[in-house]
Amino acid sequence: MTLTESDLSRRLDEIHAAALGVFHDISDRRPTHEEVAALADVDCAALRRRWPLLDELLVEALAALLPPPEDPGDLGGLRAELRPLVVHLAREYSEHGELLVRTTARLPASPALDRAFRQRFLYPRVECVRHIFGRAVLRGELRPDADPRLVFSLVPALLSYRTMLRDPAPEPSLADRLLDTVLLPLLLLR
Repeated sequence: MTLTESDLSRRLDEIHAAALGVFHDISDRRPTHEEVAALADVDCAALRRRWPLLDELLVEALAALLPPPEDPGDLGGLRAELRPLVVHLAREYSEHGELLVRTTARLPASPALDRAFRQRFLYPRVECVRHIFGRAVLRGELRPDADPRLVFSLVPALLSYRTMLRDPAPEPSLADRLLDTVLLPLLLLR
């Protein structure tokens, strides 16, 4: 089937699903344009023109599947502001953890994937965290020796670890336990 650029745009959801499907189904090699085109039933040449690097399509599909969390705004305290973000991340890993783990595992071997992933997926989440911690600093909540970026990185690390071990999907109370037993004791003034 030969498609134009506008045809590709109209079929974007199908192309994203195909890219994620092919990537999910293979683990020992990189997916190819031909595999994605066949699964999406689109012209491979048109796919190559639109996404010369398949890594860009993969990250675009991932970003469309998993939109970044919204900044909750000033809710008056660090715990109240972090909770929606931790719940959001736990839900992402619960539903698509294997895909996230596979993607991050490929980052060191693919500079293009690393750049695209950071720009489209990681930085929007970091920006949300930056706003939350900025407000906590202004409220005087953080310990002087706290390293918020390091501490918050424990959340995706733990969720990735649970995914790799095929632990059951996080229960709703996981966000509260992470906040109360891991994050807040390392961040808040006593």
